[in-house]
Amino acid sequence: MKRALNDPVYALPLCGRARVLYQGKEVRLSRKGLALLYYLALEGPTSRARLADLLYGHGSALQNLRVELHRLSQAFGREVFPKGQDPLSLPSWLKLEASGHGEALEGLEEVGSLWEWVQEVRARHEHAPGLPWRQELLRELAALRPPFLLVLRGRIGAGQRALAQELARILGLAFHQSLRPEGLVYLESPYPQVPVREILRSKAFLVLSLDPGEDPRFFLELRAHYPPERMRVLELAPLSWLEAREGLLAGYTFQQAAGAYFLAGGQPEWIPEWLACATSPQRPLAQLRLKARWLSEPARVALERLSVVSGLIPEQVLDALGALPYLEELERKGWLVYQGGYRFAREAERRLFYSTLSPGRRHELHERAATALALAGRGQVEAWHRKVLGESYESLLDPHLREALLSGGRVWAKRGLGRELALLTQGSEGVFPLGQGFGLALLEPGEKAHLDFSSLEEEAVLELLGEAYAPEDSWGLLLSVRGAWGEGHLRLEESFAHRLLLPPGPLHLRFSGVGVAECTLRAYRPRSDEGTFRSGKAPVDVWVLAAKKAEEVPEQGEKKGKNQGRGEGNVHP
Repeated sequence: MKRALNDPVYALPLCGRARVLYQGKEVRLSRKGLALLYYLALEGPTSRARLADLLYGHGSALQNLRVELHRLSQAFGREVFPKGQDPLSLPSWLKLEASGHGEALEGLEEVGSLWEWVQEVRARHEHAPGLPWRQELLRELAALRPPFLLVLRGRIGAGQRALAQELARILGLAFHQSLRPEGLVYLESPYPQVPVREILRSKAFLVLSLDPGEDPRFFLELRAHYPPERMRVLELAPLSWLEAREGLLAGYTFQQAAGAYFLAGGQPEWIPEWLACATSPQRPLAQLRLKARWLSEPARVALERLSVVSGLIPEQVLDALGALPYLEELERKGWLVYQGGYRFAREAERRLFYSTLSPGRRHELHERAATALALAGRGQVEAWHRKVLGESYESLLDPHLREALLSGGRVWAKRGLGRELALLTQGSEGVFPLGQGFGLALLEPGEKAHLDFSSLEEEAVLELLGEAYAPEDSWGLLLSVRGAWGEGHLRLEESFAHRLLLPPGPLHLRFSGVGVAECTLRAYRPRSDEGTFRSGKAPVDVWVLAAKKAEEVPEQGEKKGKNQGRGEGNVHP
């Protein structure tokens, strides 16, 4: 039924007391008549037999339904449903509006057999006042109009369903999780077995959730036939640290927020779970195991074994853990990716799999991996497994990592801080402005971030103040400071304050490892004389990066044990 341009529109407010409004005034209807209209608005065309059973549930139900349809026509002063129409469908001049205050469908709970349906609708449309994430994306999608096909690619926890619900609210459309001719229809695997031509005729806003890995036939058929101007495919990446900090993590301390963000892999559905249970949240683990059931049993077991390896998995370990025959299946179904070698597609997923291994099983797998790496001469990778096993590992580390972790060979001197010097950034990647400083988040092993500065014209003390989070079972968040003189390495831990004496020349900061950090960077002209200066700061210990390892500096601070804090006294990296 097409509606004439000047045809009046009657509104069915979703929230609050169930009623029909015309130009702000209520049309008096029976509760069963209201229930019938709301059911058609939310569920689409429905057979007379089904409606009669829901509303009346007795032998005379169809007769009672015919009486109710007649009463509706009298109340509106026009024919609502054409004679003989079956299934019944809502006329175009009646429109559901996602408006009002209070619970959805108030007053319809006791009508016929609709109690469970009303509760389901309420759960379906229960919204916070807007999602605290992906706001820019939602504003962009709000310009779209049905009929449309929106495909949301994302990993577990990306929040496809919640995003679709919020989009339905913004667009004023009913939210459905099964095929309907109108409203917003959200579909996820397993997809309905219907001919594509039926979907192409739909007037609904169709949102398709797509898992990683091989594209299903249902999506491929839609993509082959759907008009390009009515279709869009989006990749739902993890939230950025800034977006999560301003939304889901607002009000939490840095360590709480950074821990939940990192362990959830930035996935918006998982962040609240890690906030509520910082040890082992069960919902993400259950979701992960449910998805893993689509793997063959040997491939799933191989995936669990491989969870003892973070980052690239050496071929020797793939062989030692019996995973080589299942790599094709694990890659095809999106659990592993190949980036110069195989690795887990997401570190957060690897960690969840690792948490399911018993202590004895972990020990056995780490031992097998360490032995295979030792035979292959891969000492740097072997070191981590030896550390987990409680064995000596320091000699296996490369010099840079050993310097960052063990503070070996550092040279110190006392310096006062003079006037502040300008620090001009020339380029950056993976580091973003954050208030007066910078922020960064490395969620995946192998990721790197950097900050490049204009060349220093004179000697300077670089001061780094901030906070860092890194999981205990990792090498942590590492910083390399590079200049014309060479390179120095340190680990950023918890609340940190590092002061480094830099000679004139270029300055590059490189961040690696895994973790989250926020920091401020300032440069000062060094003062070699002792005493109190106009800045009020006493001389502090400064790491002399340009000094040779064998050089001895008379004014030498304590070397170990005081690398935390923000005080104005002696601070060590």
